[in-house]
Amino acid sequence: MRGRAMVDGFVATSFGRIHYVRSGHGEPLLLLHSNGNSVYEFEDVIPRLEDAYDTIAWDMPGQGDSDPAVRHLTIDDYAGCVVEVMDGLGIDDAFVAGTSIGGFVCASLATRHAARMKAVALIETMFRSESEWAENWGMVEANFGLPTQSIEKVQARINRVTPEFLERWNIDRNKAGAWSMMSVMWAIREYDIGSAARRISIPALLMFGTKGPTIATMDQFRAAVPQAEVAVLPDTGHFPMIDQPGDFVAELRKFFSRSRSFDPSR
Repeated sequence: MRGRAMVDGFVATSFGRIHYVRSGHGEPLLLLHSNGNSVYEFEDVIPRLEDAYDTIAWDMPGQGDSDPAVRHLTIDDYAGCVVEVMDGLGIDDAFVAGTSIGGFVCASLATRHAARMKAVALIETMFRSESEWAENWGMVEANFGLPTQSIEKVQARINRVTPEFLERWNIDRNKAGAWSMMSVMWAIREYDIGSAARRISIPALLMFGTKGPTIATMDQFRAAVPQAEVAVLPDTGHFPMIDQPGDFVAELRKFFSRSRSFDPSR
């Protein structure tokens, strides 16, 4: 990881030691990676944010360099862990951006811990019911039941895949392991994203890539959170921070800047 003055550390929580990287100065911004990845998901993003934000990227429990998860965790559990990390780092409130599973965690944070959140950005977050997940479960198991993936499989999801990127991708997936990744997918399947979305009352951004899997559910998401801002990034799949890091950061900066004028009393 590269940054001006990158801090690499751990926070003790009730979920075990949670690994994080931290860089920059300004208002706190938490970055929550997708399933099977790590802080490296934001490697090209953090240097673009550290001039204006105290940027903290975590490794979720059971993945990256955080302690293994010793039981199945729910979306609300992961959100509780985020709050414990904030407490451990002395952060009162923060902007939060999360990809995929990270977006589900943002929804939980926005509804259960709204006083600690300045604004949330839900990136490539799927709006599906439990039954819709069940219908697609074979694809889920094929994607997350086998950690190591071929370059062809990764190229179907990422615009530019170098040998170095593929190695990092598979290192992170193998660190997580099939059990952790499938447990995360069960947490997503069991979470009522529709109910949570309808209860979001703080500033929220919904971000989609034109080539990603979640844009098919964009209209449903917008109907559930009509006050949310929406950003659609062209030529981008499920990982906009990797495919188009400059555009990704520009959208976050604009949204967080506008969210500062939010008046919760209105």
